[in-house]
Amino acid sequence: MRYAGEVAALGTTVCYAVAANLFAAAGARLGSAVLNRLRILTALVFLTVALLVTRGVPWPVWATRTQVVWLGLSGLVGFVFGDTNYFRALVILGPSRAALLMSLAPVFTALLAWPVLGEVPGPKTLLGMALTVGGIMWVVQARKPEQAPHVEGSIALGVLSGVLGAVGQAGGMVLSKMALRTGIDPLSATVVRVAAGVAGIWVLTAAQGQTSRTFAALRDRSGALFMVSGAMFGPFLGVTLTLVSMKFIEAGVSASITAAYPLVAIAIATRFHGERLGARLVLGALVTVAGVVVLFLR
Repeated sequence: MRYAGEVAALGTTVCYAVAANLFAAAGARLGSAVLNRLRILTALVFLTVALLVTRGVPWPVWATRTQVVWLGLSGLVGFVFGDTNYFRALVILGPSRAALLMSLAPVFTALLAWPVLGEVPGPKTLLGMALTVGGIMWVVQARKPEQAPHVEGSIALGVLSGVLGAVGQAGGMVLSKMALRTGIDPLSATVVRVAAGVAGIWVLTAAQGQTSRTFAALRDRSGALFMVSGAMFGPFLGVTLTLVSMKFIEAGVSASITAAYPLVAIAIATRFHGERLGARLVLGALVTVAGVVVLFLR
């Protein structure tokens, strides 16, 4: 199918945007650390059920040792290192500035994919990436950040965490593509990747003595519902579509298209939270769309 990778990346963008709004509602009730633990565990349940229905087993027994190693590393780098830092930035800086820093992920992805995967970006690809990321940064930078209490650290730590979160996301994508090149299907790859993330996050949770407290948070039914819904759109559908996208197109291109999710998330927030749709948002969205079009037609 022509443009299969680009369409999958756009699907990822929508899924991540919906998930961001659902997770924002869940995080307000459950807390960011608890949310991070529960949402990835819930996503693993969705993924294993999906694999059981489609392939007859809950675990990809056909995956080779090499594939499991690459995907396991991807899960640890992307979910444990990357997402832990992203959620810390989210708490300290607020969603707008955290999203701005995460917009650096496509740049880091392209930089890593160049020497590791041999994906040399051409002029049109570089132009499309620049327009897409530039449009996102233009919009997110203009939004007033929410006043965060900074209970988890200083502004400097928040900025550092946001950058490290973007690096983690980029590293996870490049490592995933190393496995996808060996022929494993995206759903199987996602199961292995998320399982590694669950193992890493929950080992840390147990070491910190936070297991009981984490599950106790599920008593908040509204928070749990938002969390489960967000897990379906984010780590389940979104991550799977990301791997589908990278199976067909360059990792840096996929990351650039997916990076438009903050704009979609803001647009959704204007509908459900009554935020005004300003001229800067419209102009930034047009620039971002232009970048996506260039990436489609490169």
